[in-house]
Formats: sequence, C-alpha cells, structure tokens
Amino acid sequence: MDVFELARKYHDELGIGEPSMAAMAADFFDDLGLKLADFLQDEGYSIIGSKFIDYDKSLVMDVTRGEKRFEITLRKS
Repeated sequence: MDVFELARKYHDELGIGEPSMAAMAADFFDDLGLKLADFLQDEGYSIIGSKFIDYDKSLVMDVTRGEKRFEITLRKS
C-alpha cells in the first residue's frame, strides 16, 4: 500500500482531519498506527479520536473501554 492509500486510511479510520497531517502520519508510521487501532478495537476498546502532532512526530489516540479513558502516543524516535 502506498503512502497516499495509508494517508486516506489514517484520515478515514483514525479521524486525522487535515490531509497533510494524515500523510505525514502515514509516512512516519507506515501501517503501525492502523494495526494498533485494529488490535485495540479487537480487544474491546473504542477509538474516540486521534491526532498527529507534527512537531513531536507523535500520533496520539484517545481510546475508551467502559468508563475508562486512555491516551496512547506513538512517537517516532
């Protein structure tokens, strides 16, 4: 899958609204963020939002399960 297809998935599936940010997330993380999201959903978590923070090269996913809410950060090192 090329970076543009991945960017579309980051936009559609993880809700990263800005196309250029979705493309940067796809470029930095390839499909890792999408695989992590799939795993979390398979385990019963709901992704309620996500954002890519360019200056930290970080993908932040807000997830919930029951009454508990979590924030998971993937950071490119």
